[in-house]
Amino acid sequence: MCHILSAALLCLLAASIASADVCGSIEYAGNIRILNLWGSWDDMGYAHGYLLGPDISEVFHKYFLEMAGGPGNFESARIFFLAYFEVPEDFIDYTQGMISGIADTISLYSPQLGRNIDYIDICVVSSIPDIAALKGEDMLLCSSVSAWGEATETDPVLSGAPAISRNLDYYVDTGGMVLDHSILLTFEPENGQDWIAVGFPGFAGCLSGMNESGVSACLNMGNHQGTSQYTSPFVPICMAQALGLMETDFNGSGSCNIEDMKDALTQWNRGNSFDIHVVADRDLAGQDSNAVVVEVSNMDGYAFRYSYHETAIAPCRMILTNHHRVLIPPVGCYRYSYLMDSLTTNPDVNLDRLWKFMGAVGWPATPGAGGTIQTMVFMPEQLRTGLAFASLSTPAYEQDPEWIDWADIFPNHTPQGIGKAPAETHGMVIYPNPSSGTITILSPTILSSVMVFDISGRIMQVSSPANSSDVTLDLSMLPQGLYRIQTISEEGTNSRELVVIHN
Repeated sequence: MCHILSAALLCLLAASIASADVCGSIEYAGNIRILNLWGSWDDMGYAHGYLLGPDISEVFHKYFLEMAGGPGNFESARIFFLAYFEVPEDFIDYTQGMISGIADTISLYSPQLGRNIDYIDICVVSSIPDIAALKGEDMLLCSSVSAWGEATETDPVLSGAPAISRNLDYYVDTGGMVLDHSILLTFEPENGQDWIAVGFPGFAGCLSGMNESGVSACLNMGNHQGTSQYTSPFVPICMAQALGLMETDFNGSGSCNIEDMKDALTQWNRGNSFDIHVVADRDLAGQDSNAVVVEVSNMDGYAFRYSYHETAIAPCRMILTNHHRVLIPPVGCYRYSYLMDSLTTNPDVNLDRLWKFMGAVGWPATPGAGGTIQTMVFMPEQLRTGLAFASLSTPAYEQDPEWIDWADIFPNHTPQGIGKAPAETHGMVIYPNPSSGTITILSPTILSSVMVFDISGRIMQVSSPANSSDVTLDLSMLPQGLYRIQTISEEGTNSRELVVIHN
């Protein structure tokens, strides 16, 4: 079980909307930043925007606008989105709440667009997989392997339970900025079930996630792109996947199981070709398989791929790269072939091998091109996940995963609010966070220097403690916004994010 350090627990907001609740917090599990959200979808969206406003702006302007090909192309995508897409009600509330939260942290004005960003822009960003294919962009990336039953029965941790390893491969901006912004989001909605998503600030939906019932889903681009059916409206695939995870019983069958995710992914028209690897608790699975690949295409409809379709591989094992194999005839893929050869040679699978599979088919994140941005393992029956985020120096799959249990992150908030010293931890603690003035820094070691940086990396304040591990700083003169506190001790450097707000 990992040790999670609470870095920004928010219940009572001390900003211009005094006495209003902010239903969110930021925590860290090792190097994994976690955004916790709870309440209504409007509440959760507001907290997302309020806590990560500067990050959202940076990711939007430096990553998504670049990936779109510039402001002009983005505005064209927005026009297309307004003409052909329909946003589910929960995500209208969520993205509108996010815009409100951003506005209470930083300006909504975009110099590149010459206007304020709005919730439609957030929805467009969250539909990049749909819109990119509609523009003819061919970004066939991502890989995953699942195993269960006889495949994992010799693993002492899994003991026959299912697990899936997954690389999220995609475009990396020329500055490599996106590599600093991967996050784990935890959702505890007032209606629906708890679920998690691995994503980015300002993204509404799910690329990779798991729910409390024991269903996980990972989205890959498909290889049969193109659009011929423009009606009914497109529902963004990442939002459809999120609905499948968060609804208690999406299809009204009386219980949550793997069929709910299949129905959520196939209920609406989609603007692209996708393959989604769904893995579930053994009690929730159907057919002969704990996993199913949902193959969907605008032009071809959908099909379900089960383990018995993968005749070259022993049962209880599935591979997904980016190619339909049931909906349309399969094509060659070196990643698929490599993983198939490996499983054919040795069919036994354990957690270590699942992670190494991703190293064998991953590629270093390269600015201006792409690569593996996130590597993960979901264990839906045991409600556990292992995560690593790529940096410019170290690929995600070459890192040791940070293992996070459901009990580490849910419930994802406490009723006490801010203002009290947090419980003892094994890392640096800053409180209160957010702060309107004085903060206290607690360190496990003696500090020699404390520096405060703004979001652009400028040093705003420097302090040299006198052989102390307990430091107090007055930040009341700083403009409100997001800052990074960096400490130096004999054991090296440590850093945490801090939100400064003013009454």
